[in-house]
Amino acid sequence: MSRGALIASLLIAAPVEARAGPDGWTPAWTASMWQANQPAQRVSVENATLRMQVRVGAAGEKVRIQLANDYGPAMRIGAASVRIAGGKPVRVTFDGQGQGQLRNGAPLVSDPVALPVKAFDLIEVSLYMPDKVDIDTVHGAGGAKTAISPAGDFTDKDFAPASQSGPRPLLAEVDVLGAKPRPVIVAYGDSITDNTGCANDAVPVCRWGDVLGRRLAAAGMPHVVVTQAIGGNRILSNGTGPSALARFDRDVLALPGVTHVVMLEGINDIGGSGRNNGPVVSAADLKSGFRQIVQRAHAHGIKVIGLTILPFEGAGYQTPEGEALRSEINEWIRTSGTFDAVVDMEKVVADPANPKRLASALQGGDNLHPNGAGETKMGEAIPLKLFK
Repeated sequence: MSRGALIASLLIAAPVEARAGPDGWTPAWTASMWQANQPAQRVSVENATLRMQVRVGAAGEKVRIQLANDYGPAMRIGAASVRIAGGKPVRVTFDGQGQGQLRNGAPLVSDPVALPVKAFDLIEVSLYMPDKVDIDTVHGAGGAKTAISPAGDFTDKDFAPASQSGPRPLLAEVDVLGAKPRPVIVAYGDSITDNTGCANDAVPVCRWGDVLGRRLAAAGMPHVVVTQAIGGNRILSNGTGPSALARFDRDVLALPGVTHVVMLEGINDIGGSGRNNGPVVSAADLKSGFRQIVQRAHAHGIKVIGLTILPFEGAGYQTPEGEALRSEINEWIRTSGTFDAVVDMEKVVADPANPKRLASALQGGDNLHPNGAGETKMGEAIPLKLFK
C-alpha cells in the first residue's frame, strides 16, 4: 500500500456484531437494481427461460434467491431452478409452489433450496417466463450476460441461447444458509465499484469488492463482501438508477448482517455538475450527502469506511472546477472525522508523476475507470484490521 493510503481513526471502538437472527442465512451475492428507461435496456421475453450466472461469496448447505420488481408490472414466474454452473438443476419453489407471482414494487423470496455451495462457486439461476413481459427492473452485467432460451421451459436442462442480454433482469440477491450468520460488508458505489464489463472468470479479479472478499476468506475471517453499486450512480441525484441517498435503505439497511459499508461515490456528481442544464453541485451538497449516509448507517450500528475519490484528469467530464471540488471533498473525507475510517484510495491508483491522473498501468483507457490491475490494487489496499 502506498504511503498515506490509510487514515484510520476508528470512531466506534467496539466490534460490530452482525445484525441477523439465529437462522444462519447470509447474503452471498447482491445486485442494486435500476429501471430500464430505453428499449435496449429492457429484457423482453415470452415463453422463454432466462439463465444468469453469479458468483457467491460464502459457503452454505442451502440457498435461496430473491427477485426484484421495483419498477415493472406484476409478472408470473412459471418455473425456476438453481445449480452449480454446469451441474444438475435443483427446482426452486415459492411458498411451496413451482410457480411464483412477482408483484409490482415488491420482492419475491424463494423457499430454501438444498444445494451445497462453496465460497466463490459460480451458480446459475434459471427463470421460465411463460407470458409476454417487458422487464425493466434490471442490473447492468455486460461481462456476464443473461442467456435467453428458445421457446419453452429449460429450467431443468441445458440450452443453446437464442439471444443474450447485457442488462440482468429481476435477480437481486442470493442467500446461503450456514451454521451461523456471517458479518456482511457492502461495497457501495458507482461503476468503479460495479465494473459492469467484468467477466465472472476475469483474471485479475476486476472488482475491488471481490478482491477484498477473497482476501478476508484467505485470512480466515468470516466476513462476506457483497457489491451494491450502479454504473453512473450519484450521491445526490438519480441517474442510471436511484441515487446513493435514495437506495441506501433498500441496498444496505434491508440486508441482514451488515456490519460495514465501504463507500466510493461522488465522481459522477462532480463530473456531471452543471452539465446538460443540470444543477451545479457544491462541496456543501456533497458533504451533506455523505453525512446523511453515515448518520443513517450509524443508527443501525453499521460502520462506514470512506474511500477518497479517484483522480480523473483526462476523463470526458473532467474540468478545472471539478478537479478543485474533488480535491476539496477528498481533504474533507480525510480530515472531517465523519467516517469511521478512511482509506486514501486516490493515492493508491494515482500516477506518481501526476497525482491528478490515474496511473496508466492501472486504468482502462478512459482516465476514469481502473482496469483489473487497478481494481486488484484497490482491493488489496483496504486493511483487513478495519473489520476486526
